[in-house]
Amino acid sequence: NLQHVLCTLPVGRTFTDGAALTAPAVAQWLNTLQNTARSPLAAALRGVSITTPRPNMLAFALPSPTLAFMNVLTELPIANPSNTTHGAGPYVAAQDETTGVITLTQPSTPAAPALVFTPLADPTTRLLKLKKGELDVLINDLPPSVVRHAAVQGTAEGITMLSTSSTGYTYVALNFKNPYLAQTSVREALSLTLNRPLLRKALLDDRAKAAQSLLPPTHSAVWAAPEDSFDPFTAEGLMDDTQLPDGRTLLMGPEGARFSLTLLTSTEAFTQRLAQALQAQWREAGIDVQLESAEWGTFFSRVQNGRFDMALMTWTGEQHPGFYAQVFHSSSTPPNGFNRGQVADAELDGLLDNLTHANTVEAQKVAAIAVQQRVATVRPYLPLWRRDNVLMMGKGIIGCGLTPSGDYRGLTRCRRSD
Repeated sequence: NLQHVLCTLPVGRTFTDGAALTAPAVAQWLNTLQNTARSPLAAALRGVSITTPRPNMLAFALPSPTLAFMNVLTELPIANPSNTTHGAGPYVAAQDETTGVITLTQPSTPAAPALVFTPLADPTTRLLKLKKGELDVLINDLPPSVVRHAAVQGTAEGITMLSTSSTGYTYVALNFKNPYLAQTSVREALSLTLNRPLLRKALLDDRAKAAQSLLPPTHSAVWAAPEDSFDPFTAEGLMDDTQLPDGRTLLMGPEGARFSLTLLTSTEAFTQRLAQALQAQWREAGIDVQLESAEWGTFFSRVQNGRFDMALMTWTGEQHPGFYAQVFHSSSTPPNGFNRGQVADAELDGLLDNLTHANTVEAQKVAAIAVQQRVATVRPYLPLWRRDNVLMMGKGIIGCGLTPSGDYRGLTRCRRSD
């Protein structure tokens, strides 16, 4: 039954603090998520009734039939509601408040190696510490110069490098409340003035793939949207023909620009370089883009509250078809979802409703493809790339793995060869 879901918990399982993992405890935790407006997980549980017919059974009554809830169940983190620092997985986290170091240990398996995460902002310092044996593993957030060095000199220096395609999706989010960005022709022009292959080559040494869908490339419902080609001539024509609601046209102004927008970014170094490259390409088409950076907390708060024209963002993890409704349906604006750009397209809403209420896997696939095709036309995002995941192991470290989502599951297999 797509509107009523039963979930049976394994018998004898505990949280990492030893408390019993029971259905009432899990239900209490999920109710906490439901009632926490700031939680990004609240929207997925909106309108869901949670009961516990048995000590190890959860019953979910959904507001409407949907296959998407099955993905929600696999993604929800579970914590002990009486001691929320302890979850249902094998690890316990301890944080050093003075240095930001986070240590993960496995109380149930004392012999298992701890994972110690140490923040080091400078990539060159990270590489030097890896060579000296002061660090064992580097994973992602590595500039091309460091990756290139490891690829050429790594073996001689005792470094092993792994690389894999990623499901991460880097894009420029557009705010439809801006009068320029509300115009379909302007969004298309912004996309056509970006030379994405050049950006990937110049900034990432081609260690990235085109971002054609929010769904992972291997998903059965994926529709790989053709990447917009670099076509400034067509972009110029689109802007020549664009009329704003007040009747103005996007003619060149006295300063040589048709209109001006602001691109909001974090302060991370690579993001700053990418923003400057985007700014330069748009300037060539007569689009003035001012760059505005903010530290992560302020940046993300502004994005969540829709206080931006354009924002440079990345979705991480492996998304599922139901995710489209959370990011593009007009009813999913924060805090009810992730539609931070205020996308409001009646045709897209109808397709998203069809996707949400699909009652078979095949119907869901058909609906998901229709949604992806409409998204490619509406252009709420300007997709840039899926950046390859990269992991480096220092001398004597073996067994580490990489996942397409770039998560840390592969680190649980790391060990010393000696």
